[in-house]
Formats: sequence, C-alpha cells, structure tokens
Amino acid sequence: MRFSVASVLAMFAATAFAQDTLTMNTPASVTQCETTVVTWNGGVAPFNLSIVFDRTAEHFNGLTERTFSWNTDVPAELNKVVTSTFISTGTNPFFFVEDATSHTAQSALVLVQPSCNTNFLMTITESA
Repeated sequence: MRFSVASVLAMFAATAFAQDTLTMNTPASVTQCETTVVTWNGGVAPFNLSIVFDRTAEHFNGLTERTFSWNTDVPAELNKVVTSTFISTGTNPFFFVEDATSHTAQSALVLVQPSCNTNFLMTITESA
C-alpha cells in the first residue's frame, strides 16, 4: 500500500490536532471541605482554571499539569437573603479551563454534597 507524502502529513496533522483538543472532565463527586480532583485533557500549557459558582469564581492561573486538587471550600448550600427571608439553595459550581492558545472547555454543573466538616468553607451571603 502506497501513501503520498501529502496524505501522510495530513494524517499526522489530524492526529496532532485531535490530541490537542481541550476537554474538561466533570468530577463524579464533589463534597464540601473534601479534596476534589479536577482534570482535563489536551490543550497547551500553561492553563488557567476557574471554579465558578453563585456569580463568584476562584481562579488558579499558570497551571502546568492537567490535574488540580481543589479543597472544596464551597458549602453544600448557600443562604441568600431575599426581602428579609432566608432561602436555602443548592450550590452548583462548574469548572472552566483555558489553555495557552486561548482554547476553552468547561464541565457540566456539579452539586456539592454536604459533610459534617465545615472547617474550610468560605462565607458567602448575598442580599437582594
């Protein structure tokens, strides 16, 4: 079987492009005050990772690996003040990554599960 130089180069280019496609993996489980391992595939380092929740975000820039251990400091539920009434709402963060070539990927929303540990929670109170 004979291949032309152009077809061989095209196959290599397609393979290289497919390997560099940036994709974010959605963590299977996220529990407050426990370590969540966030991973992604492809892309070109360095990476900027954002963990987005409730109109707020945590940013981790200049990452060289395709994995990040996040101490889940987001509570399982946030309390929002709406006209002097507390309404309990679930926290649904998602993960967003950008690579050195400005390609981006994001996970699906995840639900933070409760735990009896509250040592590392950030305090978020929002008023209407």
